[in-house]
Amino acid sequence: MKILSVRIDDDLDEKLSFLMARLKKKDKSSYIRQLLEKTLTEEMLEVLCKQVGEKDISAWKAAEIAGISLRRMMEELKKRNVSGYDEQAMKEDIEYALD
Repeated sequence: MKILSVRIDDDLDEKLSFLMARLKKKDKSSYIRQLLEKTLTEEMLEVLCKQVGEKDISAWKAAEIAGISLRRMMEELKKRNVSGYDEQAMKEDIEYALD
C-alpha cells in the first residue's frame, strides 16, 4: 500500500468528524480510503460514460476499464442519459467480446 499525505482545512475536518461520529467510524484513515474509493469509482464512471457518449470507446471497453459488467455499464449509461450506444458501437462490443 502506498502512503498519501493530504492537508485538509478545518471545515473539511469538521464535516469528516461529523460523518464519522454519525456513522460510528473509528479509523479516520480507513474511512477516508472508503470515501476516496467511492468518489474515484463515481468519477471514473462519469468519464467513461462521457467517452462512450462521444464514441471514443465502446460500452464493453468502458465496462472492462471500470471493472464492472456490461449490464452495469449499460445501467450507468442510462442513468446518465448517454445515448451514444448505436449499431456501430454494438458491433465493436461484439468484436471486442470475441477477441
